Amino acid sequence: MKNKLVIIIGILITFAYLVINLLIINDFGLTWDFHYHHYAGLYHLGLPVPKIFDKAPVPFTPPDPRLTTEDPFGPFTQIIPTLSHVFLYQKWHLLPQDTAYNLPMVFFGSLGVGVIYFFLFQMFGLYEAMIGSLFLALLPNYIGYLHNDMKDIANAFAFTLAIYLFWRLVKSKKLTDLFLAVSAFAFAFNVKINSVMIPVVCLIWIILIYLKRFIVKRFSLSYIILYFILSPLAAILLWWPFWRNPLAKLLELPYFYSHNTLNMPVLFMGRIFHSGVNTPWFYPIVYLAITTPPIIFLSFLVGLMISVFYVINFYHKSNEMNKTNYYLLLLIWFFVPLFRYLSPKAGAIDGVRHFMEAVYPMSAIGAIGWVAMIRWLRNRLAKTAIVILHVIVIIGLIKNIVIFHPYQTSYFSPLIGGISGAQGKFDIDFWGTPQKEAMIWLNKNAPQNSFVNVVMAQSSAAVYARSDLLNNLNTKDIWTSDYVVLLNKQSFFNLYPVSEYLNLRIKEKKNVYTKKIDSVPLVWVFKN
Repeated sequence: MKNKLVIIIGILITFAYLVINLLIINDFGLTWDFHYHHYAGLYHLGLPVPKIFDKAPVPFTPPDPRLTTEDPFGPFTQIIPTLSHVFLYQKWHLLPQDTAYNLPMVFFGSLGVGVIYFFLFQMFGLYEAMIGSLFLALLPNYIGYLHNDMKDIANAFAFTLAIYLFWRLVKSKKLTDLFLAVSAFAFAFNVKINSVMIPVVCLIWIILIYLKRFIVKRFSLSYIILYFILSPLAAILLWWPFWRNPLAKLLELPYFYSHNTLNMPVLFMGRIFHSGVNTPWFYPIVYLAITTPPIIFLSFLVGLMISVFYVINFYHKSNEMNKTNYYLLLLIWFFVPLFRYLSPKAGAIDGVRHFMEAVYPMSAIGAIGWVAMIRWLRNRLAKTAIVILHVIVIIGLIKNIVIFHPYQTSYFSPLIGGISGAQGKFDIDFWGTPQKEAMIWLNKNAPQNSFVNVVMAQSSAAVYARSDLLNNLNTKDIWTSDYVVLLNKQSFFNLYPVSEYLNLRIKEKKNVYTKKIDSVPLVWVFKN
């Protein structure tokens, strides 16, 4: 009966989260990367991609997405949202195109909340499971990217599912769990290359578990050894059908991902760094700290100390499957994917997006910390006060999401003064989604056949443009256009360049529309 109740609670949490996100899905838009992955998805499905010799359907900046359909991104990243777009928008006309495209990410992100719930329940118990899934679900960045990130939300979900199923394999040593664990890694690898770290995390954990044993029964490790042999083979077999030259694409991966964002300017702590050139080693830790609500980050720090304490003090006494080794797995899972940032040549753009897989173990470790703090408080506070504390925390976390909706990816912690404290120190937006509102404003207010220049992410913004505005879009420069749409991505102000234009137009009070949160602009529309 207890297990049935636990399962029902997990299903209800996952389903409720999915329903809530489906209710708000229309508020979100397409991102900067839309055409790149959509066209690649069409290519993989054998569907027509606009020809490079024809007029572009929207203005593109280099690289033209019609020429990047064979870039070695994970094929499922491109195929799954494109399938949704083709059927739910193009063929059946059931949903707007942005909603149709973003829908699979909502399912992946919601399922991820369920996976972390069941994982934590089986490791630690119901309370930790509920808190960990709640922390993940109410992370502003998570819910924001869940609605528009075709790569990293799916990757984080697949990464977590693969770790969970490997943990089950180690625990059960059953053939069924071997099959599930291998299949999960194969799927994850074909979502995003970050998943190559899954076997690394698993191998380090297994080595540390068995390191203290001088004699290991061969049978007890047979399926685990098979996992490390079969997983890469299954991943490559799944990869193979999607490419004309699959081996060449595999060999291309290291170069492609080391150069994909090379030298891209990144505003970080008030300075411009360059991705893949001088990335600070503390980039991911700082971003997790400043984009995580304080109560979750505090719980994470407490949970981190508890996990390290248990590993240091009880590791030598533990068998292969007890709580000490569960703490060890969470620590390895959190830190190992971030080790690549120890090299200044690591690619680093867009905040937490490129290491989204770390927010799952962060939420899990946060649950450990929260439960420990509450157990300490139970001896000092009345039961009613503990209940009220839970309610206050939940309301506070929901409030963050409501205030920033639908731009939760622009949330910054009060630790740095919120979004106003982040302005000038970090990019406020990465993906160009606020430009949807700017284009809707122009559709309602711009005179017929006006000339509009969208400085950044013009291809995704153009999707929302009125037909006459689309015909003239970006055919004139920022000084001679009637209107200019400018995203508050300060890293790129010198790249385009727009700093002189922005300062002059603000001084002249030529901004006719501004989308703000807490007085900080996300996007401007200027009239020349």
